[in-house]
Amino acid sequence: YNEYKSYLRMGEKAEEDYEVIRQIISIGSVNFHRKSLSGYTELTIRPVSETVTFVSLNCLQTRIYNVSIDDILDVKFTYDDPFRQICSDPTKRKLDYFLSKYQQAMLRNHYDFKNQGEIKIEVPREIQRKTSTKSTFKVRVEFSIEDPVCGIHFVIPNAPDGIKKAHLYTASFANSARYCFPCIDSTSARCSWQLEFNVNAEHNVISSGMLKEHTLSSDGKHKTFLFYLDIPTAAPGIGFAIGNFEVIGDASKNTIAYFSPRGLSPLLQHTTEFLQRVYPIYMDYLNMSLPFGDYKIVFVDEMLTDYHSFASLTLASVNLLHSARVIDQTLYTRKALGMAIAAQYFGVFIVPEAYNDSWLVMGIKHILFLLFLRKIHGNSECRFWIYEQLLRVYKAEQEQLLPPLHLKEKTQSHPLTTGNHAYNFHMDPTLTPPYILELLELKSMLIMRMIENRLGDKVLLQNVIKKLLSLAWTNPTATALDRGNINALLSTQDFLKTIQVVSGKDITDFMCQYVYRPGFSNLNFSFAFNRKRNLADITIKQKPLHDGEKFVGQLTVMVQEIDGSFSNVIQVEKNDAMQELNCQSKSRRNKKKKIPLFTGEEVEIDLSHNDQDSPVIWMRVDPDMFWLCDINLQMPDFMWNALLLHERDVVYQHKAAQVLPNLSSSHTTISTLSSIILNSKCYYKVRIQAVHSLAKCISISGDPTINESILVNLYKKLYGSADNEDITRMNDFSDFPLYFLQQEFMRAIGKVKDSSGMTTPTIVHFLYQQLYYNDNQRNNFDDSHLIVAIIDGLTLTVPQKADSKQEQNLKHIKMVLPKIIAMLNVDKKMPSYQQIVSSACLRFIAKLIQYGHIMDNLKDSSIFSAHLKPGQSQHVRCTAIQLLTEFIKNENSERDLNTILSLVEFDGSAMVRAHTVTQLYRLPLFHRHQDSFLNTLHLVQRLWRLLNEHLDFSLRCHLAQLFYTLYGKTTPSCIPSSNFGVVIDLKGQTARSNVAGIPPSIRYSSPFDEKYSSDEGHNPERKKKKHKPINP
Repeated sequence: YNEYKSYLRMGEKAEEDYEVIRQIISIGSVNFHRKSLSGYTELTIRPVSETVTFVSLNCLQTRIYNVSIDDILDVKFTYDDPFRQICSDPTKRKLDYFLSKYQQAMLRNHYDFKNQGEIKIEVPREIQRKTSTKSTFKVRVEFSIEDPVCGIHFVIPNAPDGIKKAHLYTASFANSARYCFPCIDSTSARCSWQLEFNVNAEHNVISSGMLKEHTLSSDGKHKTFLFYLDIPTAAPGIGFAIGNFEVIGDASKNTIAYFSPRGLSPLLQHTTEFLQRVYPIYMDYLNMSLPFGDYKIVFVDEMLTDYHSFASLTLASVNLLHSARVIDQTLYTRKALGMAIAAQYFGVFIVPEAYNDSWLVMGIKHILFLLFLRKIHGNSECRFWIYEQLLRVYKAEQEQLLPPLHLKEKTQSHPLTTGNHAYNFHMDPTLTPPYILELLELKSMLIMRMIENRLGDKVLLQNVIKKLLSLAWTNPTATALDRGNINALLSTQDFLKTIQVVSGKDITDFMCQYVYRPGFSNLNFSFAFNRKRNLADITIKQKPLHDGEKFVGQLTVMVQEIDGSFSNVIQVEKNDAMQELNCQSKSRRNKKKKIPLFTGEEVEIDLSHNDQDSPVIWMRVDPDMFWLCDINLQMPDFMWNALLLHERDVVYQHKAAQVLPNLSSSHTTISTLSSIILNSKCYYKVRIQAVHSLAKCISISGDPTINESILVNLYKKLYGSADNEDITRMNDFSDFPLYFLQQEFMRAIGKVKDSSGMTTPTIVHFLYQQLYYNDNQRNNFDDSHLIVAIIDGLTLTVPQKADSKQEQNLKHIKMVLPKIIAMLNVDKKMPSYQQIVSSACLRFIAKLIQYGHIMDNLKDSSIFSAHLKPGQSQHVRCTAIQLLTEFIKNENSERDLNTILSLVEFDGSAMVRAHTVTQLYRLPLFHRHQDSFLNTLHLVQRLWRLLNEHLDFSLRCHLAQLFYTLYGKTTPSCIPSSNFGVVIDLKGQTARSNVAGIPPSIRYSSPFDEKYSSDEGHNPERKKKKHKPINP
């Protein structure tokens, strides 16, 4: 185990006895009724050592019929599945024990560790004689897969003609190619491929590689597809999809095509038409076309994530498809597909040498994605996306210390149980929770931007990336044994050497501080103006999160003065420090009429509230977000007001709109926020934040003149009819920023409270009117998201307690309920986009149930359980899971908990299974050692069985996190102690349980108590009474 930890940290690899130089996969039969496929794989193996006695392959959930080597049939082999039953001792049910056994199971058949696999094939003596001359030999394995749990996913729609629309695809992730076909499941084992598929005539096959042959059988009942992939690729990079797909070609490239299930071609056409603008962006930046020549995107159903990337193939979720009428999905879909194309270069063509080097591939892929985002959607959208991810990583670091991106030294240790997550075996996806990997991927992007800034020129990082690709492309069809294409395995050391060669700079110190060590800093800035010396005295207070590494580096401070915007660089080294900045402008007494901004634009700024002697108008610290730290800048409210009104940096404008309600809710702040909301030239997300900040100002203000009418009147100005502002005009979403702002108006108005913390009936009535009179007849776009926003606003108005002050409000809310139920029923017959209206209606009903404002006939979980069934959209199912989890927590419903766990055990959608477990640990039903009716032995047994027996690596990580959240790393408290038992007196026909060592609060969980005890429960007085006799 310690040896393997060193391998993960240093990127070391076991010596190879042989190498696979080519692999053939032939799928001869696909049966959608039985959810099965069968075929064979043939591996051409070239010996490396003089003696090869065994060949090991990775293979799970597969039935092996025959193994042959060259002309020798029925070769002996053994099959060892270490994950079938991980923990053999049923008396030990604690996470520490499971983790140790799980790591042992993983190491038993880890190819990169000892060249071992689940299948161990004995090489016959006559073949061993050939290996001494380094002659190649072929290993053929005949196999079948039936009703797979993961790896290959069958989609059979719940409809009368569902089998005609059925399809399958490889839902692979790291270390899961073994679930699809026998192979060497390692990114370091790369070879060329031939893939052959024989399917029914109505089906198409889309696979990694280039299609060379497509033939129809003589009877017209079957098709044969033959694909070749000459560029050496690892088994995890091989994917395929089989089904009744429609296809359209890309207008700009003959080698690019897009596929979707039948009936979705109009959505496919609209969704992918923007991609012809994306490929030139990457190609021009990298000076390289798509690495595998051709490229296909296949949209499939029931995907766990938005996309999976394979060699020359991307499998994307069908939920990304949308029509021209749907506005909200457009930006999300474009981001997902833009990232998927970037992954073809870094993620599939160039892969990390070891999991320890994954941060490099993740970070460079995101640098390419940022280039796409800036070119397609503009600089403001790109900057704001970076800001959102920076906040996301910071919030995660506040909760728990994320691990370092790379472990450099063997002596450097990172315990498997760090922070608040169950374990963290460094960057190995089989042992690291998916949400941790997602956060580390975002952190890698932020670190890569820091490296770009460290190099001093964006062109230098571009040249480094080009150099890495050119090295990988050198002799791309050669095998790793010939030392060709070996540079497609990217290591941290190779990356640093490339940087030094291209730029001449050594960033070792930077790597030690930010890559090899964990941490995230919080920096607090405040300043005071020194009149005598015309200086700005800046005070810096630093607080590393979780006592991690402190921030050391140079920060840029942009000071907006009356003579312009000036850049200053300050050095931060200590936790508490003082810095002096020279002001470039003189006293404000000789002020200009217009003040120049950093963009060169000149504007008029009201400086009546500022210090007469100070030339400083506002400041921005680290405006380009180059550093991994959270900046908390303290300035007076008049500076934030001026910044919000006149600054062109959308990130700091957003910060100003967010900070102002906490500093002041005066009429000046209200006026500033109102001006931003009405300013059509302002970035729409800043205007959205201004709406929510204005709602907060109204709620916390004690001034009776500041009330909900301010926000409502602003809405009427923007969306009221030209003839009468009190009447909302018919929907017209041609102005997209105004459309997004309209949605957030609904949610912000729902947040407004009066001085007593209550929602006024005026607000409820206003929102109900918006719902009732919503008119979309002449609009070219879908209004489902606007309806959802109105319902969300109404949900926010539901009071927690019913009292005399809220009677009128409750009367209005109960008037809304029939409308909500009617919309829920209509959405089943005429579904909205992804049935998002149903999800909003369910959230409204759930809030009424939670606060006890709903009729008794609806006050149960049946309305949520009904929306869990297959056939609903994934969006509705996920919403129902979340609401049912909240209901279980509030009502201690064991019946509903069994329903939720049944989804984890038996649901056919991997996404639904993962989402269910995720909700259970994000909203834990109880905490460790807590007295809860749900904390039962039955729950422990059920979770423990899933942990031990479920084949899905990803789901097992989620389950381990759930087990850790509920019980920690030790034995759950509800498990009886070893001396627990039942004493039966046959003569007296009585029984008593020995409950020593079991906490009284959870003794009810014992099945013996349920069977033999009286109905009087667990009253402490019960021990004084006689036990009921048992009927023999």
